[in-house]
Amino acid sequence: MIRRSFLAATAGSGLAAGASLLAAAAPSGGPMTRETYRGLFAYPPTPFTPDLALDEEAIRSNCRKLVRIGVDGIVMGGTTGEFYTLSEKEHLRIAEILHEETRGTGVAGVIGATGLNTPEVIRRVSAAMEVGLPAALTMQPFYATLTKRELLAFWRQVSAACPKIGLIVYHFEGVKQVYTPEIFRQLAPLPNMLGSKEGHFDFKAWRTLQTASPLVHMSATDAGWLVELHREKAPGVGSVNLTLMPHVMRRTLQLCGEGKYAEAEQSFARFNEFCVKVRSGTGRPFLFPPELGDWEEYGGAARGKALAEAFGFLKVGPPRLPAIPVTAEMQKRLRGYIERTYPDLIPPVDFAEKVPAGSKMWPRPKS
Repeated sequence: MIRRSFLAATAGSGLAAGASLLAAAAPSGGPMTRETYRGLFAYPPTPFTPDLALDEEAIRSNCRKLVRIGVDGIVMGGTTGEFYTLSEKEHLRIAEILHEETRGTGVAGVIGATGLNTPEVIRRVSAAMEVGLPAALTMQPFYATLTKRELLAFWRQVSAACPKIGLIVYHFEGVKQVYTPEIFRQLAPLPNMLGSKEGHFDFKAWRTLQTASPLVHMSATDAGWLVELHREKAPGVGSVNLTLMPHVMRRTLQLCGEGKYAEAEQSFARFNEFCVKVRSGTGRPFLFPPELGDWEEYGGAARGKALAEAFGFLKVGPPRLPAIPVTAEMQKRLRGYIERTYPDLIPPVDFAEKVPAGSKMWPRPKS
């Protein structure tokens, strides 16, 4: 498979207060902890209406479907969630809806909280904390690469300002910022620092982090790695592809839970093949299916939303500017291509309703 390689010291009393709050919080009612940052976390797109307004009804519907099929967490407002297009008012509204739809379900609602400077990041993380969400996925201000000293100071400042919410480092290779095992070891004493979302395809680097510190490091590269991650007893996985083909993910993970890894790889093979063809192309130079014409001319946000609409499990609508939406004609061709070539990857219309209530998709590895 062709894989695209993937973005001030604080007062001691503030950190001590954060530790006390986290220690007292029950896993289901307070900040997320390193013990509860586990399982399958879905990363759905932010749905917009045809006129590009926030589609609140679709957010609720999507959340309910994801809760129903057994995810452990729902992360909104990240890269797939087009965070860079959201106003602070919209960001807050998404956090409110996410909290309302996940509260009491056993599913963690996590909001992306990224900004261009430290005060902006703190405002967004604080908003999520006040709403009552258990964790925020965020990264350092990303326009300028930070020195190690600046990076550590940033996380100490956010931790002290927002002690009642878990913090997940968004380690995204699309942003030039190095996170070494040593940096994570220095972040580990922060009481509400959970770990990271590793948004890259450096499997060796992910594996190294697993024993580098007490923090929890979850890969976001389920295409190609899903079975191997479970075999290596990963804490879980962050998944965009789950929102396209949840039935394939569920079957594959069921086989993983039974220790049938060879069968799980076979179950997942067509999923991987499709992702390569429509996202990265195949061959050298990269070639996309000829029936999709100028598919490669669309950006990642447009392609991602077109794929979600084509598979039909979630309602996502168009991407916002600066993305150029896939045309209706191209959307029709994409759906036709999937129906002709990969009909087994299209989720059954009633898939969510048929999942046994209370089940979880990520089987806990046996120790």
